Amino acid sequence: MSIMGINLAGGFTQEPIDSNDVSGSSVTLSAKGTRNILEALSNPFGSRKFVWWESTDGGTTYSKVGSNSQTYQFTAPSVSKTTPLYFQCEYDFTGIGFFYSEWSRIATVNVSPNRIPATGIHVTSDSPGLYNGESTTVHAALTPTTATDPITWTSSNPGLASVDEYGNVIAADTSSSTSGTANDHGIVTITGAVNGHKDSVKIMIGALQDVSVNEGKDATFTLKDLPSGMSVADWYRVDQDGTVTSLDTTSNSYTINKASVLGDNGTSYYATLNYTINGSTKSVNTNAALLTVNKSGLLSLTAVPSFNFGTIDVATLIQGDATLDNMDTTTTGSAHDGNDNGELTIFDSRTTGGNWTLTASLAPFTLANTGGGHLGAVNLDLYDPTARLDENVPSNNMATKIYTSSDYDGQTFDVTNSQLDFTQDSQVISGDYESIITWTLSVAPS
Repeated sequence: MSIMGINLAGGFTQEPIDSNDVSGSSVTLSAKGTRNILEALSNPFGSRKFVWWESTDGGTTYSKVGSNSQTYQFTAPSVSKTTPLYFQCEYDFTGIGFFYSEWSRIATVNVSPNRIPATGIHVTSDSPGLYNGESTTVHAALTPTTATDPITWTSSNPGLASVDEYGNVIAADTSSSTSGTANDHGIVTITGAVNGHKDSVKIMIGALQDVSVNEGKDATFTLKDLPSGMSVADWYRVDQDGTVTSLDTTSNSYTINKASVLGDNGTSYYATLNYTINGSTKSVNTNAALLTVNKSGLLSLTAVPSFNFGTIDVATLIQGDATLDNMDTTTTGSAHDGNDNGELTIFDSRTTGGNWTLTASLAPFTLANTGGGHLGAVNLDLYDPTARLDENVPSNNMATKIYTSSDYDGQTFDVTNSQLDFTQDSQVISGDYESIITWTLSVAPS
């Protein structure tokens, strides 16, 4: 077993598989093996070889048919009925020390006198997930079970996990990149095809997988099924600028509490694992996985009103205070960019984040198109008939708080009945006046 490039346990990494074949066809059996790291270190000049054995009497006796090769090829014998042949591979040790030969599973080759067409296929995998460098085998159950058609295997992402003609799947090695964007983790689809029929199975590759959460939610990276003999030494966070920070934890998982778009989106995480060989502690890094933090819902100012307050005589303003009602009619002028029905709307579909506040500032009134003029002190009385809103906004560019939410609640106000209040001023100059309202929607930090 090789995990992240470390052969923790020796033995077969690829077992010979069962097959159905036709008399006279060429049949190839294949096996692969590896020496464990302890054997390799203590016997640097030792070796292993493959020895093939066959039984033609139902598994009662076996005879040696091949050696020194990972594959054994033969021509299927002539038969009058479906006949099973049994094969086993020995991984023979040569060297100093008490290391025994490894034996593969017994593979059955069913030889039929004629082709039996496949009418269906069902694909399974020995393992639902692989660490980097690890391997597994996918299997095809054919309909009928005696079908002799050959199976073709393909991978949806050969760079992430390859599959050979025997259904052996090998996961990619851990990338040296810690950005979390390397092609060393994720889901790969292995497909088996036979006589026009297909089926597939998904296999998760990598010790860590990418995590995506909405802002304000916890994000957890987890090492599932940590290999025997390995333990977590530490976790690390990698910022988008490449800065690596030790997280000082030996847990099998790491959680980012209340993840934020600003502080956590685009960061990546990986762990260092320790293992012991001959009393010496070694370390290896897992793949790095990416954290994506999505904005939780939408907060926006979707409608603001324009106002038209009609006309008033200069003499009226010179003599005393006055008030004009919004006429709720179409407005004109260079500053017109709102609606004419008094609608003031804030849309909030968030589930996390702070309360929002809406403010408004009113610029001093000036003569339209030319600027200048003089009106004296003017206040805009923003008024909603439901009495939820009644705020005075002075025409001095000072921001006035209009409303603060108490929850993730959007609001729609009808400010059609707003008024413009004038203070008596003897210096009023006649003309057409306009002003600009600046609306500001902000969120206080939670």
